[in-house]
Amino acid sequence: MKTLIITVGTRQVGWHCRDGVVRSLGADGDRGHPPHVDELYAELGQKRGYHSDDPKSEFRYSVRDLGERFYHQCVSAQDFSPVELLLDGVILAEAVPQGLNRIVLWGTNQPDSVSWYFRREDTLWLAELMAGKIRQDYPPVEVTVWAPLVAVNDVNGIRRTIEAFLVESVKGYLTQYPDDPLTLQIQTKGSAPQIANALEICAAALLRQCMVEQVVPQEPSPMFEEMGETVRQVRSATTFSRSNFGEYFWPVERERILSAWERGDFTEAKVWLETHRDRRQALYELAGYLALASNWQTEEALKKLRSWVGTKTAKQLIPVNMRLPIKNHIEQICATQPISQQKQFLKIWESTFLIWLELRRHHISIAFVYFSQTLERLLFLRYKTEDWIDKGYIQLPPEKQSWGKNYKPGFGELRLAWQKMHGLDDQAPIMQTLNRLNELRNSAVHRGESLTLADLKSKLFPGMANPNSETVYLAMEELLQEVCMTDWQIPEQPVLRSLYQWGLDSLAQG
Repeated sequence: MKTLIITVGTRQVGWHCRDGVVRSLGADGDRGHPPHVDELYAELGQKRGYHSDDPKSEFRYSVRDLGERFYHQCVSAQDFSPVELLLDGVILAEAVPQGLNRIVLWGTNQPDSVSWYFRREDTLWLAELMAGKIRQDYPPVEVTVWAPLVAVNDVNGIRRTIEAFLVESVKGYLTQYPDDPLTLQIQTKGSAPQIANALEICAAALLRQCMVEQVVPQEPSPMFEEMGETVRQVRSATTFSRSNFGEYFWPVERERILSAWERGDFTEAKVWLETHRDRRQALYELAGYLALASNWQTEEALKKLRSWVGTKTAKQLIPVNMRLPIKNHIEQICATQPISQQKQFLKIWESTFLIWLELRRHHISIAFVYFSQTLERLLFLRYKTEDWIDKGYIQLPPEKQSWGKNYKPGFGELRLAWQKMHGLDDQAPIMQTLNRLNELRNSAVHRGESLTLADLKSKLFPGMANPNSETVYLAMEELLQEVCMTDWQIPEQPVLRSLYQWGLDSLAQG
């Protein structure tokens, strides 16, 4: 859904007169403008009147009265073709074919407590003229005229009015259509500054709910062209610019996204990236997949990444020499056939990214649990693929003899079987490390004791000097590699870690 909100100003509507000249309903002979308002009353065959008996120019009828008269003429003729969209026609010509399906025209409509001098230029009827023109030219587009009764200088009233209308309508749409993204566009050129500012502020507050864009028509210069000795015609805008509100906040929010990414808080990074999806869609999607992986949903994340790495945005951003190996790696992991040892191993090895990430986040206990789980999964894969039961490395308990190869040994059994397979005694260095790991695992998992880097040095890797997250990870990875089969091809980096680093580098570059 794409919605465009236009704040209607006095110079946005023109009228194609019988003499072929387009005149502006807001040009009143002041500020160097031609007296189009007087000429348009003459076009109607009427004399321009006054609001009161006091014939002062400030009480003369203006766009409010003139717009209403032209509106009723169009309704009577059932034809809005003489209406010219001076600023917004160029926007609609491009936006409607690109999916714009709703337009809200905000016309000013001030209460009687406001002086007639100001109310006479209210634009509610100009909004109705614009609505009729748009409905006639673009029938599929839903057009709404919104003319709340509020004074133009009532800043708080305007803000409350916008919040009640805009925020609630956006929330209502997102609630009703949660899977249909909403793009909100605003066009405030020519409206009262109080209205433009209030709408822009409220629209910016919706950046977390939908994409917000500002479209700005470029007023022609000069605004009027000579059509004769005494006739000047108003010109329409032919170009406009479009900008995403999120770009205004990018310099500040990039630091927050970068910090969250470095910490491995991909859910937070995705929230901040939501408003920058137009230019950073690939990063936004990648943050979501890495969030899945960090929640131990590695297989689901890889399946989504399998499609993502082939998307246009990923191809445009990730260098070929990096993207193709990643693509091939993911294909190898996610392929349904053949189910090889290497495929199963690579899927397990992706878990080392989580170990490395949690160590960087100083979540030492979680990193250790991930490490011990990964080690057990590697041993279990060897148990299944090398038939450790048939080879006598594992003896089934008497009560579970009928289980056969469906038996699932625990970490202790797998550790002892691996020891038996390699003919090691209890004093072998690796067996001592595995025994210490088992004790530490019991403390962390069974007794709920927290761990620090110092604990890992003293209780698991006593030969390590000056432990930090990187040296501890390298020691863990070395132990994992030691229990791998020699013909398993260990990647230089897990694909998740490669993509993490690419995302980090992209954010660092701005």
